[in-house]
Amino acid sequence: MTKFLEALGGKLAERWLTLLVLPSLPLTAAAAAGLVLGHRHWHDVGRLIDRLNHLASEPAFRTTSVLVLVLAGVLVASAGLGLAASALGVVVERLWLADRPRWSVRRRRRRWDAAEEKFTAALLAAARGGEGTARAQELNARRNRISVAPPTRAFWLGDRIAAVDARVWSIYRLDLGSAWPRLWLALPSDVRAEVTTARTALTAAFRLVAWAVGYLLVGVVWWPSAVVGLATAATAWYRARVAGEAFAELTESVVDLYGRQLAELLGVECEGPLTAEVGERITSALRKDS
Repeated sequence: MTKFLEALGGKLAERWLTLLVLPSLPLTAAAAAGLVLGHRHWHDVGRLIDRLNHLASEPAFRTTSVLVLVLAGVLVASAGLGLAASALGVVVERLWLADRPRWSVRRRRRRWDAAEEKFTAALLAAARGGEGTARAQELNARRNRISVAPPTRAFWLGDRIAAVDARVWSIYRLDLGSAWPRLWLALPSDVRAEVTTARTALTAAFRLVAWAVGYLLVGVVWWPSAVVGLATAATAWYRARVAGEAFAELTESVVDLYGRQLAELLGVECEGPLTAEVGERITSALRKDS
């Protein structure tokens, strides 16, 4: 038990440092530098060094107890910033994946409908004349850049993740919300690890937005921090799109590859690939419908 507790404490300390303290230290340093330098002396490194030397010359900072208290205060402040960033990351996730504002959903839906109409017309023209396949493929790609399914969310990332449910329902008549917990239990450990890694990367991107907000706030008193905040926000946006695409693809692939296994575990007959009829029976069984 002692060895177990020591190992557990080591892992908790490692995660505490990795998730909370280490990302917070640069922001804490930027805030301290910003308060000392301000906008007027934003690049005056000598001013910052003089301030540090002045603090170091204070008698109180020459005692071990004060240094320990200062270090503890920095760690606690950094951990507090880390917890705040994690909480704000959850808020960012909810806002980024939400179906509000409605005007944004309607605008995206109008753009998607127009692209769908052009794609359908090109597809029919290609079918009648035997030409124009390349044009139809181009229009299909243009429509999919807006969303791979009819938009129901305010932003691309929300639509990309919501499209998994829509596409699975459209093809298999499978309610993914009901099926996913059971399907997850049936997956091999390596597949679950892949999905978990993709979801963790998406969560990290949301948290990175929160750190960007912190740097932007410090930019109120020291403008170089705002530049770092903008660069961090752009990086978070890119990482979120990549991670969201990977997570959506993996989730849909899990249904394609292991949907039949789920049917067999539930006692639903499925001789070949998963079909809409089998999906309806699975959905009915999982929802406990009469």
